[in-house]
Amino acid sequence: MSYPINTTDNEFAIPAGSQFDVKKFIYKILAVLPWFIVSIVLCIIASKIYLRYTMPVSKISAFLLIKSQEDGGNSEYKTLKEMGLVTQNNDVQNEMDILRSYSIMRKVVDSLHLNVNVYREGRVTASPIFGEKSPFFIRVINETPNAKPSGFKIALKEKNFIITENTSQKILRYGEEFETDFGKLALDRNPNMKLDPNGYRVFFTDKEGETKKYKGAIDVRLTHDMGGIIEISMLDEVPERAVMIINKLIEVYNGAGLEDKNVASVRTIRFLNERIDTVARELNAVESNTQQFKTSNRINSISAEDTSYLGQAVAVDNKKADQMAQIKVLESLENYLTASKGGNDAIPSGLGIGEPTLLSLITTHNTLIQEKQRMALKSTEADPLVANLNSQVRDIRENILRNIKALKGGYSSNLNQVQSTYGNIESKIASLPGKEKQLVNLTRQVNLKESLYLYLLQKREESQLSLASNINNTRLVDSAFNTGVVRPVASQIQLFALLIGLAIPTLILVLRDFFNNKISDRKEIEEGTTVPILGELSYEKNKKSIVIDNKSRTPISEQFRLIRTNIQYMGAEKSVKTILLSSFMSGEGKSFVSLNLASSMGITGAKTVILEFDLRKPKLSKYLNVPGEFGISNYIIKDIPVENIIQKVPGNEHIHVISSGPIPPNPAELLLSPKTDQLMKYLRENFDVIIIDTAPIGLVTDALLLEKFADLTMFIVRHKYSSKAVIPFVEKLNREKKIKTLALVVNGIKNESSFGYGYGGYGYGYGYGYGYGYGYGYYVQDKKKGFLENLLGGFGKKEA
Repeated sequence: MSYPINTTDNEFAIPAGSQFDVKKFIYKILAVLPWFIVSIVLCIIASKIYLRYTMPVSKISAFLLIKSQEDGGNSEYKTLKEMGLVTQNNDVQNEMDILRSYSIMRKVVDSLHLNVNVYREGRVTASPIFGEKSPFFIRVINETPNAKPSGFKIALKEKNFIITENTSQKILRYGEEFETDFGKLALDRNPNMKLDPNGYRVFFTDKEGETKKYKGAIDVRLTHDMGGIIEISMLDEVPERAVMIINKLIEVYNGAGLEDKNVASVRTIRFLNERIDTVARELNAVESNTQQFKTSNRINSISAEDTSYLGQAVAVDNKKADQMAQIKVLESLENYLTASKGGNDAIPSGLGIGEPTLLSLITTHNTLIQEKQRMALKSTEADPLVANLNSQVRDIRENILRNIKALKGGYSSNLNQVQSTYGNIESKIASLPGKEKQLVNLTRQVNLKESLYLYLLQKREESQLSLASNINNTRLVDSAFNTGVVRPVASQIQLFALLIGLAIPTLILVLRDFFNNKISDRKEIEEGTTVPILGELSYEKNKKSIVIDNKSRTPISEQFRLIRTNIQYMGAEKSVKTILLSSFMSGEGKSFVSLNLASSMGITGAKTVILEFDLRKPKLSKYLNVPGEFGISNYIIKDIPVENIIQKVPGNEHIHVISSGPIPPNPAELLLSPKTDQLMKYLRENFDVIIIDTAPIGLVTDALLLEKFADLTMFIVRHKYSSKAVIPFVEKLNREKKIKTLALVVNGIKNESSFGYGYGGYGYGYGYGYGYGYGYGYYVQDKKKGFLENLLGGFGKKEA
């Protein structure tokens, strides 16, 4: 029957009220100080390697001023802005979004061929190169449509180069065109850069993927909430590449802005060029007919009367042509608006439209179209802002069509009035002689065509002047420049490595201490129980079962002598003759202590007997090399004299042993037999010291049954083997008086290292680091450890 142990009972809980021992923790750190040094050194070395092979990332920035169109003449807006109620206008935010747009970046990728990447081969890693730092330049002659990502290796020579693609090699001259999976290329040498014998690698990637990558790398932000200056920045391992990307981005952005502004002017000039060509052909034909008429009829000039009629006719013709031209322009605009039903094109505005209302409507329409095209770069048709713009464009187009219809009616009315005047002039001209009349009509046609031609030329010049005068709403404050390396920062990396070097062993130490539920310190025992500590035995590797004799002077033999002395003080009022030894569980050294305690008693001349009362798992007979088949169980079961079961220990005159005998099926019941009392009475009469080696008290009840015969009970705990839960268990036994006289013996104490900290309170200053060894009965004196053994023992050695 085992002694009941309830691990959930608070009485058996590991003491939690003890305060944190700073000194103990510092000693623990000092004990593993070499591990801290090794960890820090390794982390610093790792940081050096990281800094050596990590490409530094630089920040490239440019500053661009976005001129606001919103506050040009709007006093209310200015007032709100001055009061801080408006942080920024929509123009600036829209331009920032356009700079981050996919379409703008795609043009940059196409222009700079950013999908062509060159790397210099290294011993460990390959580093990217770009621009003037590259020893060669790749010219893309023709790019294969939808080409898959590919690459090849290049080895440069002074006069030629070798390309290795897949398994094939080509030797080519600089400037010579060659075919690859990517397309037709040519390679030019950069004489300013030295050749690298390790060679280079060229990779061709997907343009879409590169566009997305660089689009995500670009950062656009306002320098101040109330300002209009934006910072365009980018982080890149190759600063030259980032500088070119940002500068090209600004260039493409400005070009796109100008293109949006010039759409209407370009369309107007194209329309005027077509009209000028038509009028020029008509003018040439009329002039040719007039000259031919004069030559064939031998007429050099017309009379004064004819000239008067001609002047009147020309003035009327000009009025008529002007009205007809206005009607023609209106009809062209009407046809243009009707044909472009989608409403995504700007309306030509430089066609000589004199009506200010219509001209204002066209200008507003073109401004909305520009805004819509810009919104399309960052939004979809489902965007409420785009839908609102579409609605505004539709409304203004309808207003333009209504205005055109009204203007056409007005011009038609004016034309009818001119037509009546034209009839009077025609009747006067009709009264002239036939040839003079024909010449006047031909001259009228020439003058009419000349006037129209000159008018169109004037309008084209005006449109071209307008086109040339368009400027961006931006101003470049600072072009792209390198602001410096942002990562890795050497000081931060080294500081981080130092912290990691300190944190790793500290974390291991804390975790090991946190999960350690074994007894490791004398203070833990003293704080957890009032049971006195009778003695302490250091750790010693030895294959001998008895480590103490007359001549032994080892630390552990002296420790057993000290225990022997302390036993005498435990019996100050009554001599201690019978000593019972037990432990909480197997493996704590109970039998080892029994043997050597008996030996320490025997060398004083005391007649000592060891009782192997661990009837369940006997080991003493084996350790002493005595027969164990005949002993206590035989005596209790059969009628055998006590003298027959007592055996002398070979080589020890004063030490005797009674083995357990055959293992019985009911050990506890045998211990309750009256013959056990008779045995103990006989031994007390015939021996000076009786040592009872029992089964572990934490597993079975045998020790409690035999405790009544003992003058002293020694409870064995083992350093870094016995659980901390044993301490409150021992205290409970003592408090409840289940054992009369109880004392503790701490076995297997390990001197952790030679760096200043071991089991607190143990060691006696010998400095050998002895302790408990194999099983709990084989020992050999340990040799002195070297530095490396102590170093590796700090963390790596498994606790016994």
